[in-house]
Amino acid sequence: MALSRFWKTWPAFESFRNPAFRWFWWGRLAASATMQMNTVAQGWLVYQLTGSGFALGWVGAGGSIATLVLSLYGGVLSDRFEKQKILFWTRAAMVVNSLVLAVLISVGAIRVWHIAASALLSGILMALMMPAQNAIMSDIVGKDLLLNAVSLSSVGMGLMGILAASLAGFIIEYIGVAAVYYFMAALYVGALFTISQLPRTGASDTTRNNVWQNLSLGVRYLWERPVIMTLMGLALVRVLFAMPYSTLMPKYARDVLNFDARGLGILSAAPGIGSLISALRLAALGNYQGKGKLLLTAGVMMGAFLILFALSRQFVLVLLALVVVGYANNSCMVSNQTLVQANCVDRFRGRVLSVYMMTWGLTPLGTLPAGALADRWGVQPVIILQGAITLALFAAVWLFKPSVRKIP
Repeated sequence: MALSRFWKTWPAFESFRNPAFRWFWWGRLAASATMQMNTVAQGWLVYQLTGSGFALGWVGAGGSIATLVLSLYGGVLSDRFEKQKILFWTRAAMVVNSLVLAVLISVGAIRVWHIAASALLSGILMALMMPAQNAIMSDIVGKDLLLNAVSLSSVGMGLMGILAASLAGFIIEYIGVAAVYYFMAALYVGALFTISQLPRTGASDTTRNNVWQNLSLGVRYLWERPVIMTLMGLALVRVLFAMPYSTLMPKYARDVLNFDARGLGILSAAPGIGSLISALRLAALGNYQGKGKLLLTAGVMMGAFLILFALSRQFVLVLLALVVVGYANNSCMVSNQTLVQANCVDRFRGRVLSVYMMTWGLTPLGTLPAGALADRWGVQPVIILQGAITLALFAAVWLFKPSVRKIP
């Protein structure tokens, strides 16, 4: 009863009035923790084994390629089958994936190719899961509360970006990296329970077309809608140029600041603080009508503060720049995802979101060159270049495509 009064008092938490969304949110919280912990643990482990920035890029490339190749198929599954079941079985497979890696580390048999294979499997599972996960949110709360629901999901991601990333660093330092993967497996089990509490929303596309017909219809629907195509392009800019800095964080921590695993955890947590602040602010906006302007402003800010981060040598200034990068990155992601979902019909939502997910599959086009150039030039010039490109492209859309910033 007290919680019910709390949701009514604070509009920022309006979606929490829905019990199904509360279960969904707890599951996302656990899953976000595993993602953050895996980023720290995988990066640290790979760099310990290889000492190479390029290796940091190519190990994760398999997962990104799997996302690129299979995301459209995941979108078809999301539209044609029960989303709750898709979420349950993909999460169950993630439990097994984490446990296998943990055991290999524990017995001293871990090799770089094991980590790459695990990343590939994770990419496959994410490609099949994410369209259903994003689409079921709209089914649960409806379009009017979509910005609020996406923002509250980002609140969980921001919390875990702070807590889980730091925790992973301390676990590595004091217990060992295997313990991180055991802990991740336990979190996935918790996520399985929350998924079992979600309602079954049914299939949104009840036509009898085969998979290829469904794929082609989804691509044609997207191609005929230039607004959504522009949003996809901006999502791709973010993935290719704004995000690779996180892959290079272990190299930055060691080569620039001479940090150990604890320092890496703190650096990795800083963007999570900004992400949390952004998510709370966006959740309070309700059905905000300036989402296009919000998206472009956040993109410009993200590029500018990536440059500041790379130029900084003082620890406090580095942390502040990373906090703002996290703030801008989350604002960009939430507004983009909300606009993509709000501007497509229910029948095609899974397939449209699967194309949105495909942009993540192109991550190697950003991380691999970034890693190779960081080995050759140093990590700071590479991040400066990425920030400048991000800033320039978002500013160009602001100046030359005013229709985008006018999207409500």
